[in-house]
Order: sequence, then structure tokens, then C-alpha cells
Amino acid sequence: MAILAGLWAAITAASSVVALSRLVPPFPTAVCSTIAPPQSVLNVTTASTSVDHHPFGIKYLTNDIAFAVIGRTIGVLDTSQFKPVLKYQIHLTHAIAARLGFDEDDPDTEAYIFHGLAITNDGRNLYAAGGYGAIVIDTQRAVAGRNDSIVGVLANDGRAGNYSAMVSITPDDQYVFFTQEFGSPFTFKHGSLEVWNVFRAEDGAVTGVYKGFIILGFYTVDLAFSHDYSKLYVTNEIGGLPASSNDTVGSVAVLDVAKLKQSPASSLLWAVDAGCHPVRVKLSPDGKNLWVNAREGNELLVFDTEMLNSNDTLDRALVTTIQTGTSPVAVAVVGNYVFTADSNRFGYSNTTSGLTVVNTQEALQEDEPVRFPQIPMGSFPREFGVSPDGKTLLVSEYDGYEIRAVDIGSLKGRTDGGRRRFRVQRFGSDQ
Repeated sequence: MAILAGLWAAITAASSVVALSRLVPPFPTAVCSTIAPPQSVLNVTTASTSVDHHPFGIKYLTNDIAFAVIGRTIGVLDTSQFKPVLKYQIHLTHAIAARLGFDEDDPDTEAYIFHGLAITNDGRNLYAAGGYGAIVIDTQRAVAGRNDSIVGVLANDGRAGNYSAMVSITPDDQYVFFTQEFGSPFTFKHGSLEVWNVFRAEDGAVTGVYKGFIILGFYTVDLAFSHDYSKLYVTNEIGGLPASSNDTVGSVAVLDVAKLKQSPASSLLWAVDAGCHPVRVKLSPDGKNLWVNAREGNELLVFDTEMLNSNDTLDRALVTTIQTGTSPVAVAVVGNYVFTADSNRFGYSNTTSGLTVVNTQEALQEDEPVRFPQIPMGSFPREFGVSPDGKTLLVSEYDGYEIRAVDIGSLKGRTDGGRRRFRVQRFGSDQ
């Protein structure tokens, strides 16, 4: 905590002379593993639709409607049938693109597209994170295909970063948090978390008051609330303040939400080590476990959230580590299953991309490690959208320019008294 306070003081003193950069730094090069061990194949029904640019974040509004990032547009998907159908795309005006720092011509340039999506709890607004912040969309206007669907922009000139990655909204829809993955020269390239207090006018327009930001580790990516919404868990691919951005130990920062709303810079409670380059985080439905993908370790980590409530118990917080496929990115928790998007995003040879299917009961109860099966996927599965009824998983295949529906409802028929009927591999087996 003292180190972070000192860093903040140094940054504040240097703020008048630091020039902002629009360049995205390279991803960390140090890895803990490359190709994951082979997995058995689990075949389920899938169907995909092609899109014209890289797809990223996906979010369902209802079982019949979902939204997806397609480059720097937001697509409206008809999901009333199993195969998703693209109905409309919401495009930015030049003025809005400029406010977000999207001043490049190529809509597939990684730094100038949207990333994560979040929908308000009342369902009226969709937030799409990208560039300096996020746009706000009126969901009903978007579903109707109206050209006035964008009703707000949250952007604070890029001081905390120009690569807004993931976004979360408080239950009362009044506060919005989003990660700035790469930070800026002002943050000495540390990632950060920005905070906005938002307001919706009678005409539907959304505005916000900028509350500030907190500087965290390097490559700050994803975030998830605790079960009671009092804490926010945030992943950093590299935790702490390393001398080199090639360090391999990442972290999950635990933030106090009440402090985050009013004084973001002082909201850090503590952080726990979280494997090699943790990128995505999801809470279990009962709030007892936190599931974190450690991308460069090819692992899914499980933390006990009660142990995360105190700095004194952090060393006992890690419950178990699960082998996944190669370079897992997205993670989704659906009932008794956890899915990881095994992206192989760095293109290692002799490996596959797919979705590891983890039965949570076996993962948490088995005395010895279990190797779970994988559903084959296309090129670079990156983000998930879970249908409200829990029967369908939408997957953005980033390098395949596809959005794929996966029938996960069928998995319930493959269990018997909590035991999977699909084949399980034990570590060390020759299968």
C-alpha cells in the first residue's frame, strides 16, 4: 500500500510534463507454459454466423436478443432461433469516435475497437467499453434499428488510458467501472480502473460525473463484484510493481466498492497472487468461489471468497487449480459448469482452440486433479455471452470473424447424480 501511495505521488507531480500516447504497448512476452496437454473431445451442437470485422464482447438482453461487438460497431443479434442472425449494426459518428480516441481509419485495429459489454440491471442501457471510456446505448432503440441508439459517451481524454477493456455496473445502475488495460504515460503504463457516477435524463440521455481512477498492476483486464457488491475483484496480468513488464506473476486486486465510488485512488484493500497472467474473472452463483483464468499458465484458478475478505487469510484463498486448454481467455459460470475459451491466441503449433467444460462439483471435490474435456471451436474464441435461460453460450471467434452458438443445455443430460457421463482424464494418464 505504501508503494502504491508513493507511486501515486510521483505520478501526480509528473502530470504536467507527461504527454499522452495512443499507442498500445505489446503484450507481455514471458510465459509459464505454451501448449496445454491434450484433452478428450466433447461434441455438442453449434451454429455460427459470419461478421465483417473482429467480434469481441457479447451480452444477452433477453433469450431472443443479444448484442455483440463487431469491430467498432455494436451488432444486434436475433437469437430467437439457435443460429444467431445479425439484424443491425450501430455505427459511430465521427464526433463520438474522436471523443473515444478512435482516430484511426482501420476498424480492426486492436486499439480502436470496442471490447467488453455490460447491460444495466433495468435493461434500458448497454455500455460498450473502448478507447478512452465507453458509449451508452438505448437497448430498445437499438433493437428497433434506430440511428439515434447512442445516448451517451463516457470519456475523460485518456489520462488513465486509451484501451478501455471491461465494464461493470452497480446494482442501482448509478456507478460504472471500467478497466484501462494498458494505462498511459501518466500512470507509467500501469493499468487502472476508472469510475463514473451516471445519470439518465427523462429523454433517455445518459451523462456522467467522473470520479477518478485507481492505478493497479500491469495489464489490468477484468472485474467482478462480490456476492454482496461490497467488493470488486480486478485481474492484473502482472501484479504489484515489477521492475520489468516480463514478470509472470499476476494478481487479483480486492477493492472496497464504497470507497471506489467516492475516492477511487484509496479503494485498494489488498491483492492476491493469481497465477501466470490472469485475464478473466467470474463469481460462482452462490458467491463462495471466484474463478480466474490464468492465460499463460493454461490454468483455471478457484479462490474461496471468504478467504479473500482479509489480508490475513489471503495465503489460504486458493482452493484448487484446474488444467485448461491452451491460452484460456474468457470464462463463464453456468449452473454446475464453468467454461473457458481456450484461445491459442498466440498461434502455437500442434494445439487446438476450444471450450474446456469444467464440472464444478468434480473440480472442487476430487482428491486428485482432473483433466476436463474440450468442445472444438474456430479461430481464437475470445468472449462469451450466456443466455438468460442458461441453454446457449454465444462465443465470439475473434480471428474467425464468427459468432457461434453452443448448445450447453444438452450438457445437463450428460450427468448422472453429479457424475459426468463424458470421459474424464486423470493427470498423468496416457490417454
